Amino acid sequence: MTLRTTLQDTLARTAGPPTLLVVSDSHAGPMLASAFEPTADVRLVTDHRSAAGQLLDGTQVTVGDVTSLETLADAVDADAAVVALRRDRRAVLVTQLLRTHFDLETVVAVLNDPQRREAVEDIATTVVCGSTLLATELRREIERSLPAFEPA
Repeated sequence: MTLRTTLQDTLARTAGPPTLLVVSDSHAGPMLASAFEPTADVRLVTDHRSAAGQLLDGTQVTVGDVTSLETLADAVDADAAVVALRRDRRAVLVTQLLRTHFDLETVVAVLNDPQRREAVEDIATTVVCGSTLLATELRREIERSLPAFEPA
């Protein structure tokens, strides 16, 4: 049995502000980076130029092919990474690269298809299903907005 390190554990045990690498090809990347910015040194790797422009000036941004080792070079001294890509195959590839090539101990992979979760659990330290989270949040908002609405 392999002991898995959570993102929270990794970030908590670093001396000084931890370094978090966010790999994304959508607007989720800047949102994630902004959420961690006050407590971590956040680096964003993206191939989405307009998303990169949404960040505060203090965030290090690399724009390029997110599956390229050269583009992912910011992972060399990162404490942990979050991979949130639109295509699950790319997310799996980047997660594998971060874990094997860059020897990152903690990698959170955000997937779109919950059926792929089992295949990725052996690679990522944590797997989050974006579609499940979105559905849960949408239901919560609908129930808040329409109190009489009771889904089947």
